[in-house]
Amino acid sequence: MDPTRDVSDYGPTIEYWVRNFVNSMDSGPKVGDRSGEEPLGVKIIFDGYGYNEETGNQDDVNVITLAIFVHKDSLSGEVFPEHESNAWTLVHRPKEEVCFWVTYTIEDDFVDFNPFEDGDTELDHEFVYQLIRDLELGNYR
Repeated sequence: MDPTRDVSDYGPTIEYWVRNFVNSMDSGPKVGDRSGEEPLGVKIIFDGYGYNEETGNQDDVNVITLAIFVHKDSLSGEVFPEHESNAWTLVHRPKEEVCFWVTYTIEDDFVDFNPFEDGDTELDHEFVYQLIRDLELGNYR
């Protein structure tokens, strides 16, 4: 890896995944919807509509929230491993995956997400960076 490149510099790839997913998902999605296109080995889930600070609208259909899961074995060429779930949510596996919480504002075509921090996953940042780069390049095993 290029030592001058920041390991959190996978933003353009995440943004591409978000736009591709949103532009291809069914209209009127419900929480948990996965109808949009997602890369092999990646799980993208519609988490609901966001809050618009300008209008004060709590469920603003112009603001979409998503969860993007990248599993440590995402390059296997297999479908993303199923999550266990409870009544309200999927059970996140910090030893096996990283989850990015993303907000996408359709009108402005703006993707907002925070790179993961310690505690969000037990996977090494360098490993996640390289994994996302390999997914972007299609380096499946």
